[in-house]
Amino acid sequence: MFGRKNKDESAEMKPAKTQKTANLKKLEDLYYAAENARKNAYAPYSDFKVGAALLVRPNEDSVLPVNKIYTGVNIENGSYGATLCAERVAFAKAISDGVLNYDIGQNPFIAIAVSAGEEEALPCGICRQFMSEFAPEITVVTKADKQIRLRNLTQLLPESFQLNKDGITEFPVGEAEGTAEDPEIPGTIEETATPDVADAPEESAEPAETEEQTE
Repeated sequence: MFGRKNKDESAEMKPAKTQKTANLKKLEDLYYAAENARKNAYAPYSDFKVGAALLVRPNEDSVLPVNKIYTGVNIENGSYGATLCAERVAFAKAISDGVLNYDIGQNPFIAIAVSAGEEEALPCGICRQFMSEFAPEITVVTKADKQIRLRNLTQLLPESFQLNKDGITEFPVGEAEGTAEDPEIPGTIEETATPDVADAPEESAEPAETEEQTE
């Protein structure tokens, strides 16, 4: 039946909508923190400056303040292999600050925002693998066409490499869809299609024929 929603139903929906708006505002602010950090990037060779902002959620017993943000920038080097990406710098700062020790039993990493100025910049392959070690389902925040975009790391790096370690809890990986563990952070709002892969032709198992040599 079409018609106006009753007052009780409207009252139940309002808090959820308000919460979603607050979550998106939080992630938008995280992106601007990355954009602000970008001015400190050291990129004399490529002139491609990147800033990152990592949102950390402490548990109830943590000595960290709520929703602490660690920023990072890309730091280039004349020996190109020594260059550091903004995302890894942000994670390294958080880990060296003891975040993993403070939050034992809970993944503290909620989201990471990446800014490269006017153009959208997604984490490179090394950074995706690096982040999957600590937060395989982290939300990645970028901006394109003046719109904030959210992706789950499992979308950007499906079937990531995970080295089994005794005594370490394994995180689920390889999911094409997923949501962040924190109920205050919205799930992925942008899906990426996985192309169908054609079956590779079977190779013949029969050995090639050779002529016998006679004296």
